[in-house]
Amino acid sequence: MEEMQIYKGRGTADMRDDYLDFINLVFGFNGNNEDFLKLLPKLYKEEYHPCENNYVVTENGKLKAAIGVFPRTMHVLDETLSVHGVGNVAVHPYSRSKGYMKDLLYGAVQDMIDAGADLADLGGLRQRYQYFSYEIAGTAINFDFSHTSMRHCFGDAPMKNMDFVPVTDPESPWLEPIRALHGKKLLRMERPAEQFFDIVRSWQKTLHVILEEDRFVGYCIDSLDELTLADAEADFEDVLRSYVAKRGNVTLHLPLHETVMIEKSYRICSHFSMGNDQNYSIFHYKKVLGAFLKLKAAVLPLVDGVLTVEINGIADREVLKIAVKDGVPSVEDTEETPQITLEHKEAASFFFGLVSPARTLCPVAAAWFPLPLRIDSADHV
Repeated sequence: MEEMQIYKGRGTADMRDDYLDFINLVFGFNGNNEDFLKLLPKLYKEEYHPCENNYVVTENGKLKAAIGVFPRTMHVLDETLSVHGVGNVAVHPYSRSKGYMKDLLYGAVQDMIDAGADLADLGGLRQRYQYFSYEIAGTAINFDFSHTSMRHCFGDAPMKNMDFVPVTDPESPWLEPIRALHGKKLLRMERPAEQFFDIVRSWQKTLHVILEEDRFVGYCIDSLDELTLADAEADFEDVLRSYVAKRGNVTLHLPLHETVMIEKSYRICSHFSMGNDQNYSIFHYKKVLGAFLKLKAAVLPLVDGVLTVEINGIADREVLKIAVKDGVPSVEDTEETPQITLEHKEAASFFFGLVSPARTLCPVAAAWFPLPLRIDSADHV
C-alpha cells in the first residue's frame, strides 16, 4: 500500500475553490443562501488571499483541516496593535481525532508570536480554546429599550426625526463620511478604503446611514450594532427614540469606553446587563496594557496607585510596574518583587475580563480593571 502523503502548513492560492468547498462542508453551509464567501466577503474574496491566510492539512493532496489566521491592525488612541483573528477552524468529519486541529492551532499561535502579533482573538467554546492559550475577555454593557421605556422616560416630549437608510451600493456617496467618522473612533480596527464596504457587510448585515433630513448624524449596522454618532451628546436620545418608534424594541451593546452613550442609556433603558466579547490571547501584555490604560484614562478618572505584577505569558515572562500618578497611567518593565503573579490566561481575565477572582484580592486592580478591550462585530473573523 502506498504511504499516505500528509502536508501541514500554509495554504496556497490554487487551493481556493477546494478550500471554500471544504470549509462550507464542515460548517454545514449549503452554498446557496449561506456560505463563507457570502458571510465574510472581506476574508474569502480571491483578492484577499484567503488560502494564504490559512494553515491546512492535506492527505494525498485532499484538504482535511484548515484554520484561518487573519492579521489586522487595531488603533487605540494613538497606539497601534497587531491583532490576529482566528476563524474557520475546520476538520473533515472523517479525519477527526487525528490531532490535526491541535497541530494547526499550536503552530498558528507560535507563528503569531514569532510574527510580532500583540494579541489574537477568536469566537467559540471557551474550554476548547483554553488549551491553546485563549481566555474569554473584553466587556460590553447591554442595554434594552422598548416602547414602554421610551413612553415612561420621554412621554410626549418632542424629538428630532431620524431616518435609518440602508447603504447597499459600494459606490454610495455616504461611504466617505461614514469612513471618516469610523476613523475618529477612539478604539477601532483599521479598515482600508478598498475593503471598507466588504467589512461592514460582514455576517450578511446591512450598513445604515443615520440622517436628520439631509444632515449626516452617524451610522450603524443592522439593529444599532456599532452605533457611531458624530455628536452623541446632542443626538443619541433622538436616534434611539426614532429607532424604537420605527423598528421596535432593541438591545444596544456598548463598549466600556463609550461613556456618553452609556450614561444616557443607563437613564432610559428598561434593563441592562454586562457580558464578555470573545476569546483572547494576549502575547505582549506591556504594550496592550499600556494602550488600553491610556484609553480608559481618556474617558474615566483613574485612582492613583502602583501595582507590580509578574505574568508568565505564553510569549514571554513579563514583570511590570503599573502605575497611575495624577490620573496618568504608565506600564514599565521592573526588577521589583511582584505583588501578584498571574499565569497567561489568568492575566487576560485579571486585566480584561468581566470576572476575575484574582482581581478581587487586589483593591487597586479592582479600581482600574477591566480595561475596555473590544472588537466590533464587523471586524470579527
